[in-house]
Amino acid sequence: MIKGIASDLDGTLIDTAKLLAEAWEEAFKSDGIDVGYSELYKNTKGISSKDIIRKYKKESSFEDLNRIKEKRKLNFIRLVDQGNNLLYPETMKVIDEIRSKGIKFAISTGMSRDLLDKVLKLSGLDSIVDAVVSSDDVKNGKPAPDIFLEAFKRIDINPKEGIVVGDSENDIMPGKAIGAFTVFISREGSKSNLADANITNLEELLQFL
Repeated sequence: MIKGIASDLDGTLIDTAKLLAEAWEEAFKSDGIDVGYSELYKNTKGISSKDIIRKYKKESSFEDLNRIKEKRKLNFIRLVDQGNNLLYPETMKVIDEIRSKGIKFAISTGMSRDLLDKVLKLSGLDSIVDAVVSSDDVKNGKPAPDIFLEAFKRIDINPKEGIVVGDSENDIMPGKAIGAFTVFISREGSKSNLADANITNLEELLQFL
């Protein structure tokens, strides 16, 4: 019996991947690093800010990390404030239905806490979920299982009685590692051979409850 869900955020509940890729591209460019939008869009999903910076700026000092991260933050906030809608159409309805069944719902995201708090408030997700864990709250970001373990801990659910849902193998791998039922979501229809199930819309998650 499923008692709790730990969900990825971006690409699963909200659609900020394009905005984040654009924000990263501008941040790196202003720091003299040429990384294309397509590269960032494809290869930064579920990865912590620190790991993204170190991926493209190999020798990164503490000051480098903070400077580029702050530029990314300001770029992203500017893009969000331009009125870009964050939520997928079905997100709120599905979370409400899940919680109406007595199933707890947590968010596990590689997004840094500074951006996360703003995104949660703007989207309204801060008021309807039971717990939120960011990459800043754990020692190791995805694909390590730390974020999902902490999420299930905060909602007091054994991972073996839970579902991990996300749009990246960086969600599915740690989900499998902790014994949860894993669901890969791709609105474009791609599939994960590693996941226990594949869906194209969040509403399809309800069939596993």
